[in-house]
Amino acid sequence: MSQQDPGEGLDVARQELDELRERMAAVKEQAATEVEEKWTSPIRTKDLFDIKVKQKLANNDEYQALQTRIREAEARLAADSADADDSAATGG
Repeated sequence: MSQQDPGEGLDVARQELDELRERMAAVKEQAATEVEEKWTSPIRTKDLFDIKVKQKLANNDEYQALQTRIREAEARLAADSADADDSAATGG
């Protein structure tokens, strides 16, 4: 019977989390580009632009799903990390 190295599982979880964050950043960048292209108001501040982007992201199903998946992955990673630390402290 083989045992998986706890560190290996953590590496996979971290890689998945990185990929989710990269996709989330890409979706956010796309939303910012769309807001930029559709901007018609002569008044423009960074804060106002950020609000428009956040509104767009709040209505983006993929972005919302990614946020949920990232929160879940972070919680799993924290739990797995704590388990790995416990295993290492007790000798596995």
